[in-house]
Amino acid sequence: MNLQLDSRRQGILLNRDGPASRALRRSRHQASNLPRHVLRRLPGAKRARLTLLFGDLARTESLTDWGFERGLPVDRWYIEHFLHERADLVRGRVLEVKEDAYATRFGASSVDVVDIDAANEMATIVGDLCVPTTLRPARYDAAIITQTLQFVSDVDAALRNVLSSLRAGGSLLITVPALSRLCGPEDHWRWTPIGLEQQLWAAVGAQRAEVQVAGLGNSLSARAFLFGLAADDLAEEALAVRDPDLPLVVAACVRLPC
Repeated sequence: MNLQLDSRRQGILLNRDGPASRALRRSRHQASNLPRHVLRRLPGAKRARLTLLFGDLARTESLTDWGFERGLPVDRWYIEHFLHERADLVRGRVLEVKEDAYATRFGASSVDVVDIDAANEMATIVGDLCVPTTLRPARYDAAIITQTLQFVSDVDAALRNVLSSLRAGGSLLITVPALSRLCGPEDHWRWTPIGLEQQLWAAVGAQRAEVQVAGLGNSLSARAFLFGLAADDLAEEALAVRDPDLPLVVAACVRLPC
């Protein structure tokens, strides 16, 4: 990947082929045609590069809602890397929410899709994760629950029900937002790593399990996501940096003993 680094000014790593870098090159060409005394009078000229990356820093609206228009949304970059690193746990019969976005892709041989919306033609199970009878106990080898719990009214009940649907040796792979724009009136919650870890241990209860929780992201990726940029606008080296004080996504893996 071609990279561009402006370490003297903002220290921002860009994907040279991304939309933000292309805009930056266009602006440099346009600015080179202006006399220096004109450039010096332009308000905010010294912040031009940040303005190109994130839009007008005084603007109150993001460039896009989620970043889909520009490529892969920044939060999805972290989610997909988290799942890729644990693809060996995605096997056999797998549960996913709303659609088979990742289960088959990462190795499931059979997939059930659960959704509360009966109009969803991809759903093989229609029901509320908070209701114990929605999922059959000891049914799945793995469950993939990405960016879902913020829409659930009773998170603790949902976690208990999903965990009870796992077979011995099964795994729950889950991601939740630490920082994000709201997504409709049913969007209730945001998490810290320690907050999600405490909820997972409470849901595990007396049974034995291995719980791993991590915050993913940093100041740059968080700002880029809120401004509506995409992962394509940033270099992987920048996205890969983890700042424990500024997570964008919280990810967790719960493994039940065999």
